Amino acid sequence: MHPIPVRRMRFEVPQTGFHPIYIAGDAMLSYQFTGLGLYVALLEPFIVKSARRVLPRITDAALAEEVDRFCRQEAQHYQQHERFNQVIFAQGYPGLEARYERLRADFDRMLEHEDDRYRIGFIEGFEANTTQGALHLLASGALRHRETDPAFGELWTWHMLEEIEHRNVAFDIYQHLYGDWLFRARMCWVAQAHMARFIADCRRIMSAADVPRYGDVCRIRVKDHALGVLMRLVPRFRSMAPAYTPHRYELPSQVARLSARFTEQAESAT
Repeated sequence: MHPIPVRRMRFEVPQTGFHPIYIAGDAMLSYQFTGLGLYVALLEPFIVKSARRVLPRITDAALAEEVDRFCRQEAQHYQQHERFNQVIFAQGYPGLEARYERLRADFDRMLEHEDDRYRIGFIEGFEANTTQGALHLLASGALRHRETDPAFGELWTWHMLEEIEHRNVAFDIYQHLYGDWLFRARMCWVAQAHMARFIADCRRIMSAADVPRYGDVCRIRVKDHALGVLMRLVPRFRSMAPAYTPHRYELPSQVARLSARFTEQAESAT
């Protein structure tokens, strides 16, 4: 099978008993991934449209196939997240849908008014962040924690696995078409800051509504905010370095095992 498999998955969406603190009993981590799930449901269609716009200009046949598979993986991601996000919106968070629509407008503006280099640089900035985050998250065991909702844990395990599988593609598109390190570094900062602002807004909106409903377990503490800032800055600076390349990552054996498991569970895989 190709190293970037395209899997059609079907995850069961929780219909009752949703609790917002669903990853490892940790409020910061749970809100972080709820915000990310909302973010990628709009980002990933933007990724697909932007990458397909430049696909005719890619002269390397192997890279062109990887770009196609990257797009098809991303299409599967946002379709699954849209289903899970309905559970989030059903909780009636005041202001959340309005913030989501502002995000939609941001991506619409970028598609209409920014050029291909900006969009591909933005995508690479995001992918550089998620590759680092995915490797850290899988190693942490948080998605297998006894206090992690199994449905959300499986969704995110699959998504993080596929982020690792296609980790090189956005970088390779950028290098193939542009190769300007300084602009790439700038776009790493722009993309990762854009995502972080949205997730922080979601965290604030949701925590404020959930503390009265579920208690202090939903409160984000000062030390959590500080740790969150540090966790955002480390991947930004690492991915902005001139020598950065995702090709240098050494993957743990867990990645191959997860790849085989999700391929077996998939409704189809090519």
